[in-house]
Amino acid sequence: MIRSLGRSALIAGMVLCTFGQGRAQETDGVLYWQLKGGGEIVGRAVKKTPDEVFIDIGPRIVGVPVSSIVAEEPISKAPELSAAPQLARMAGVFDPETGAVVFREGSDRSPALRSRQEIVEQAKKSVVLISNPRGAGSGFVLDDQGLLVTNHHVIRNEKYHTVNLFRKTGDRWERLKFDNVPVESYSDLYDIAILKLDLDEVRSKGVELVPLPIARPGSLQVGDNVFAIGNPGGAGQLLEHSVTEGIASSLARNINDVLYIQTTAAVNPGNSGGPLINAQGEVVGLVTLKAFMQEGIGFALPVDLITHFLRHTPSYAFSEKAQNRGFRYLSPE
Repeated sequence: MIRSLGRSALIAGMVLCTFGQGRAQETDGVLYWQLKGGGEIVGRAVKKTPDEVFIDIGPRIVGVPVSSIVAEEPISKAPELSAAPQLARMAGVFDPETGAVVFREGSDRSPALRSRQEIVEQAKKSVVLISNPRGAGSGFVLDDQGLLVTNHHVIRNEKYHTVNLFRKTGDRWERLKFDNVPVESYSDLYDIAILKLDLDEVRSKGVELVPLPIARPGSLQVGDNVFAIGNPGGAGQLLEHSVTEGIASSLARNINDVLYIQTTAAVNPGNSGGPLINAQGEVVGLVTLKAFMQEGIGFALPVDLITHFLRHTPSYAFSEKAQNRGFRYLSPE
């Protein structure tokens, strides 16, 4: 018997890109920008305003808020300036300008495995607790603009939600509570949803949004180690930031015509909406289902379906302004 995980949850707050036509092209006028959160952009500035810089990265022009820029230097100085960890430079990151996850050329797989301690410590900064009158679940930070990813069944039939982010002080984690967080978009079929924090409230509480990097679709293999991080529990007792480890047992388990990753990592009610992470610390799936009456069988929406949803969020918008559909209403159930 397979069920969603009761009432239970990419990506980095940075933009990565290729050189457009490759490194052999003429580099005159090519600049390197270092962004808050460790992101990087390489390209040519085509326009600057007091609030935004527009950068030609080859396939398109992207706008970057001036407030997000830490450093701007000629490309020749990029290697010595780059402070982003190797993991973040090679993983996929969410581009809020296009709604796409962007990957650096040649990064078919992340370069190095990480220790369990590194993976868990980084992920805990991103994993959140989501609650509403119907129950509680998990989620994770998608970008530094306040977007969060979770399961649709975590937020179903509720328009506003309470989100708790976690901040480490010394050796303790403290909760930071945000009320009335609205739903931005969702898909009932893929059981995925996006929530949006108020950035002014985030700044007023001194919170740093730490997105998780996204794995390249197709990088996960059967037998790879994975970690599930979330907030399982019930009866008023939540086991915040619980971490379990397992392997990917299958990459295409068909459940109601949606293909899921099957994993041996233990998941329980409350884990829903949390990330399934690989040994490089990247999101490979969204924890969604488990098999009841059986042990060691959980399911996560794979990263290729997550990125498909992210590319088309305007069409899934929880609003009459949805680009490719009419009005949507909450179910009376």
